[in-house]
Amino acid sequence: MPNWCNNDITIRGSKETIGQLWEDAQEKNGLLEAMAPIGEWDYGTAVDTWGTKWDVSLEGLEYADHGDGTAEIAGWADSAWSPPVEAFQSFCDSMDGVYAELVYFEPGVAFTGRWDSEGTNDHYEIDTEAEDLGIPEELNEHFDIASWYELDEEMMDD
Repeated sequence: MPNWCNNDITIRGSKETIGQLWEDAQEKNGLLEAMAPIGEWDYGTAVDTWGTKWDVSLEGLEYADHGDGTAEIAGWADSAWSPPVEAFQSFCDSMDGVYAELVYFEPGVAFTGRWDSEGTNDHYEIDTEAEDLGIPEELNEHFDIASWYELDEEMMDD
């Protein structure tokens, strides 16, 4: 059973590109296979190509046509063990004019971060023993990380 990494996802670009990605994701029943196809699933290939073991569900994601020639896929998805940075990087490298962002938190192994297609790749190990957790406040607030570990600590005490 993997630890689940929580991902907030944003992918923006032309309506044509993002619409096709959304259509492909629906057809393949997975966003990562649509972004960086691997064909028949293989653990090593999935981890190398996507950055995570399994594809992510479309359940928490939505497609929006902005009506100005641009579109967006946004929402959340859980991934196994780590964020799917490799799939996002591969997709953005192969498409002009696409912006993508992942903001992620993996509570079991205690890390968080932000990646985007413009070069941000910030990754932080969470110090669950420190009062400030050793992470930027914006990430703490984004996922309410401090409260998560307080709750986890309370559960351990019971």
